[in-house]
Amino acid sequence: MEERQRLIKEYIEEVKRVHVNDLVELFHVSASTMRNDLTTLERNGLIKRTHGWAIALSVARVGKESFVSMRMKDNIQEKESIALAANQEIESGDTLAILAGTTTMALAQTLVNKQDLTIVVNDLNIAKWLDDNTDHKVFILGGFVRKHYYYVDFDEAAVDKINVDKVFFSCTGFSLAKGATVSDYDLATSQKKLLVRANKTILLCDSTKFGEVYFAKICSVEDINMIITDGNISRENLEILRSQDGIQFLVANQKAYY
Repeated sequence: MEERQRLIKEYIEEVKRVHVNDLVELFHVSASTMRNDLTTLERNGLIKRTHGWAIALSVARVGKESFVSMRMKDNIQEKESIALAANQEIESGDTLAILAGTTTMALAQTLVNKQDLTIVVNDLNIAKWLDDNTDHKVFILGGFVRKHYYYVDFDEAAVDKINVDKVFFSCTGFSLAKGATVSDYDLATSQKKLLVRANKTILLCDSTKFGEVYFAKICSVEDINMIITDGNISRENLEILRSQDGIQFLVANQKAYY
């Protein structure tokens, strides 16, 4: 057992981040045995664990944000599948908020099939695309633009005058313990303000973000009405999310809600 745990630790240090299911297959042990090994390694301060993942200590820390131009290239198919699923939650005539993010940008690009939407945005890329390609009414929340990220850290006082049917937002990391998080404090606090003005809050979160934690908290799990993710979500994370009361959970490309 000690030799196996040593090899597991060395492998994790080499790859930096690995899913528990992959370790089970690699070391030919049961899932319960692997969980016990990882628990021992974490207790001894040798690795870090998140839901379904084992992470080397060299990277097990609060995440750092990458530029939008880099994130646009990540998980493109997953974001598109999430966007198509989220599109089904929108009815012509709705008043929406679509907040900053690359997954929410993918949602905006599906809205050519809807009529007479009013859309509140804080992302200049989303606003421009909607203005160029649709006839929807677009309301931009004003404030300072964060350089290289294209979103606006808007004046929270302005939100008190706004009501929306649904708000669609994304995050950089999500966990049950820490909620939905991003790197920028101003973005997190301003978007949180808008979430409470909506009748329904819908988080668009690709599967790579589960278990990740970033500096600033947008909201807790209890503040979210629906989570939409992609089909690559791990079995462990799927079971965890299904166990949460009061949240609709949808895996893109599947019709079942949990």
